[in-house]
Amino acid sequence: MKASEWTWGFFAITLWMGCGFYEPVEVTEISGFTDIQWREGKLTGLLEVRVYNPNWYALSATDSQVDLFMDEVLIGHCTLGAPVRVPADASADVALRLESAENVLGTVLEAGFKNLFGSLLKGGEAPANIVHATGTVTGKRWLFEHEILLNYTDTLQLH
Repeated sequence: MKASEWTWGFFAITLWMGCGFYEPVEVTEISGFTDIQWREGKLTGLLEVRVYNPNWYALSATDSQVDLFMDEVLIGHCTLGAPVRVPADASADVALRLESAENVLGTVLEAGFKNLFGSLLKGGEAPANIVHATGTVTGKRWLFEHEILLNYTDTLQLH
């Protein structure tokens, strides 16, 4: 066989593997926001996500574009600290670092006061603030990228 035939054969197999038999990687569990605190004027913490790769080949989670909202106002982002290998037909834990914008304190306090005063007027307990994370984590195998969708809502109690 000539070198050009090997090259075309390799290209065809790579294209076939990347396009034809991919099953979407799924988020199977979200442990929630942990280690939430104010640091240097920012809200920081972690969002723990477990993903399952049903494919017969491993992927690496290499990037994330996850936005963080409070009361429908963008307050920050969740980023992937380091690439995570997701083995074939297995699960892996992916930790996303939560970091708010520097000027988010006003938004958080406003949401907290709104919930507090609303509950006092109704005679109830102060509800927690609703935080929503939505976006994608990018999985990569060779030249192919696959997006893992993330959509999570939780509550944060302001202390």
